[in-house]
Amino acid sequence: MTWDAWSVVFTGLSLTCVTAVVLFFMVAYNPKDAAYGSTPLVYAAGSAIMALAFNRASAWAARRKMIESVKTAGLRDPLAP
Repeated sequence: MTWDAWSVVFTGLSLTCVTAVVLFFMVAYNPKDAAYGSTPLVYAAGSAIMALAFNRASAWAARRKMIESVKTAGLRDPLAP
């Protein structure tokens, strides 16, 4: 797969995790059963961490795509010192 495709995949996973965070917060706010305890908050925190990780992975893939396209065009690497 190309870096552009990886960037789209990671962005989609990040948005899915953000949706999971909202869902778990809603379950924690209005649980169907008192036995849930703090489990939805733990899941929400884990989903938030994964959303951040996938967001950073998406940015990394987009940056790799930019570097690859610059090298293909024969230009100087913009991230090189």
